[in-house]
Formats: sequence, C-alpha cells, structure tokens
Amino acid sequence: MISSFFNRAKPINLLLIALYVGFFYWMTQFYLYDTQWTVPAFFARFTGFVVLVFSIFLTNFIIRKNALCEGNSYAPLLFVAFLSLFPQIFRSGEIIMANLFVLLALRRMISIRSLIQIKQKIFDAALWICVAALFYEWALLFLLVVFASILVYRLGDYRNWLVPFVSAFVVALLLFTYVIWFADLEWVKEVFPFSVNFYSIKTKTVGFILPVALIIFFSLLALAAFIANYKAKPSAIQSSLLLIIITLLAAAGVAAVSNNRESDEVVFAFFPASVLITNYLQLISRKWWKEFILWLFVILPVVLLFI
Repeated sequence: MISSFFNRAKPINLLLIALYVGFFYWMTQFYLYDTQWTVPAFFARFTGFVVLVFSIFLTNFIIRKNALCEGNSYAPLLFVAFLSLFPQIFRSGEIIMANLFVLLALRRMISIRSLIQIKQKIFDAALWICVAALFYEWALLFLLVVFASILVYRLGDYRNWLVPFVSAFVVALLLFTYVIWFADLEWVKEVFPFSVNFYSIKTKTVGFILPVALIIFFSLLALAAFIANYKAKPSAIQSSLLLIIITLLAAAGVAAVSNNRESDEVVFAFFPASVLITNYLQLISRKWWKEFILWLFVILPVVLLFI
C-alpha cells in the first residue's frame, strides 16, 4: 500500500521520489519535445534537473524542520506528482529556478516563528523573492507573503515593515549596476515584461484542465479540514500552516495575472498545495480514501503522458 510505504520519512522514499520525477523529466526532453541536442542544451537540461532534485530535498527539509506535517513523505511525493502532471514545466529552466528561490524565501519566512534574527530572515526572504523575479517577473507578488508573515507572527516593531524595501533596493541597485556596465534598458524590458492577462484559460486541453481541477478540489477539501481542525494544532503550527495557505493564495494570484501561454506559473502552487493536502491525508481514518488520493496523483501523470 502506497500510504503505508510513504508513511515514514526514510531516505529510500526520497530516492524513489527523485527517480519518479527523473523519469518524467527526461521523458519530457526526449519523448514529448523535439529537442536539438547540443552540448549547451544538454548542460542546460541537466542543470535544470539538478535544481529540480535539490528543490525536492529542500521541500522535505522545510517540512521536517518546521513540523508542517507528521513524519511521512506524502508532501514530497505529491509535490513531484504535481510537477509531473505539467511536463511543460520541465522545459522552462527559468520557472524551475524562480520556484527554487521562492522556496528558499518561504523557508526563511516560516522560520520567523522562532523570533530569532527576525529582521535578517525578513531581509533574506524578500531578497530571495526579488532574485526569483529575475527569472519570472510575477514572482514579485510573493513579496505580499513576506508582509503577511509579519502579520501572522505578530511582529510589532514597525521597522520590520521597512526591511523588504531594503532587500528590493539592494537587488535593484545591483541590477542597475549590471545594466550600466553590461546591458541596456531593452534587456530590462525583456527580463520584466509584466504582461497581464486576467483569468484567461491559456490551455484548454484535458491534460491541463483535469490536473488543475483535481488540485483545486483537493486543496479546497484540505482547506475546509484545516479550518475545522484549526484549534487542535499547536499555535506555532497554526501560524506556519496559515502562512502556507497565504502562499497558495499568492500563487493563485500569480497564475491569474500571468500572460504565460505555457501556464508554467502553476508550479508555485505545488509546494503549499502538497503540504495542505498532506495535512488532510493525516486526518483521514478511511485508508481506502487515502490510498485513492495518493494513487490518483501518482498514476495520472503516467496516463496523461501517453494519451
């Protein structure tokens, strides 16, 4: 039973999860797309895969370090299953990099709950998000999550609200210096196009709509379960999961305004959705229902890959 096997956070589980996403990553490169293989192209794809695997281990670290879930591997498994449902993401090195930096920012934001080095963590989180925006401009919206973390953890010092602006200024200054020496304003426009396309369905295929609908459905189900059992969790975990929900809402906002035809930006929702759904799975007493949900997301990428 898959729920029993991944019910513990063991190294073998992460290895299998990495092999799972590796299969879909390289199948996408060789099977779904006609890639012109040159040395630079292979190096770029291999680098993307390394970053992807590192992201998996990073998600597991964030979850374990902050006790976002109980001692299982459901969240990393769901995270890679969600990735595999949208193979076009594997072709976008920029999106993969942007998601990595958003994860690094979220790691710092969640760790604020220790109330140690608060300003340093806020600065780091905002800095990582600004760096993510260099790869995908709408990642800047996650700065709202940084400000939300100040509210969630009830940080009263007004200077905390100024720290994200300092981070943004530092990145802007470095970017300005780079433009002066090596680029021009046209390069800046290419990096930050900020093209808006509200609420459009960019891809109308079943292979896109079905996974999105399933993730939304189970995320809403998990959100309802979280609200119903909110008081049963320790206050520190309550705050962290609330921040996860805010991150999920921010990711939905990014998807809503983005003009990306490939819809790669859905990747930003995968980590918060996987954490939220995992917390729902931990509440389920009917094992068959838990098995159904896990098998659904594990098998569906295989089905969609070959139809």
